[in-house]
Amino acid sequence: MVNGLQQTINVIVVDTEGLGALDEDTNHDNKIFSLALLLSSTFVYNSMGAIDESCIENLSLIVNLTKHIQFKSRGEEFDEAFVKDNFPCFFWVLRDFSLKLQDKNGSEISPDEYLEMSLKEQEGYSEEVMNKNTIRTLLKEYFS
Repeated sequence: MVNGLQQTINVIVVDTEGLGALDEDTNHDNKIFSLALLLSSTFVYNSMGAIDESCIENLSLIVNLTKHIQFKSRGEEFDEAFVKDNFPCFFWVLRDFSLKLQDKNGSEISPDEYLEMSLKEQEGYSEEVMNKNTIRTLLKEYFS
């Protein structure tokens, strides 16, 4: 209730198929993912266990996301800032997670701090490290 008035909220839940289906290609995953993001106010990414490099790599399609989203309004070019401002909130749900949330010193940390630590840029200048850091950077930039 808001100010004594009952408020109706309409909710639509879109459950997309998982990424990496055996009978589809990466382009299919990108299109499904892009459409789901454009329709959503909240994006829930569901994975098993702790956040590791494999989990982050599964979100690498973020790097190519702008290739699949096109805005054409009055002849204007693609506006990356507009996309960032209109992307949904991001929730990463970890199933079967059994680790204690602690930092390197053994101090307790929050789930948000755990996510931030997982998305911290890696040190190094190899092409592999740069690619990993690009994924991390774009995840942090595109999602609040």
